[in-house]
Amino acid sequence: MKKYTAHYQKKDIVLVSETQNEVGRIVDVRKLFHYEQYIAFNSKKYDIRNVGFLKNDVELFDSNVITYFTDLAKERIIKSGQGVRIYYFKLKSTWQLTEKGKLLIEIREEKRRGKESIFHLEVDHSANDLLTLLFLHYSTKEFNSIGGDGD
Repeated sequence: MKKYTAHYQKKDIVLVSETQNEVGRIVDVRKLFHYEQYIAFNSKKYDIRNVGFLKNDVELFDSNVITYFTDLAKERIIKSGQGVRIYYFKLKSTWQLTEKGKLLIEIREEKRRGKESIFHLEVDHSANDLLTLLFLHYSTKEFNSIGGDGD
């Protein structure tokens, strides 16, 4: 398993390896009439769009091609294009992403009094870091607590 931590840097969430090298970041740009979210990974920008009922789902784009999308109703993330893959998530006290029953990503939130949370991630070597960043983004969004039971 790979071990990562993620922390807030202003409004961005930065994912770093055990050696403190930046793996990627989730960027949140809010200006007067402009709001944009994207994942910066391997010198590329992947746009994030909120879609669906109450904007509860996200689509991750590479240019104009959907790379991954979520389905909150069925608790899954789907990799689109060639080699379609379906991952299932649980957003309880620890956030978990599995594929065919195998745990790929587990995220634990460390809440710190008066400070931003830090996230601890254990990621299977077979899991793509872009998927890890998307799952981290999706897990930390406020709307995910709507359907959760608070476990």
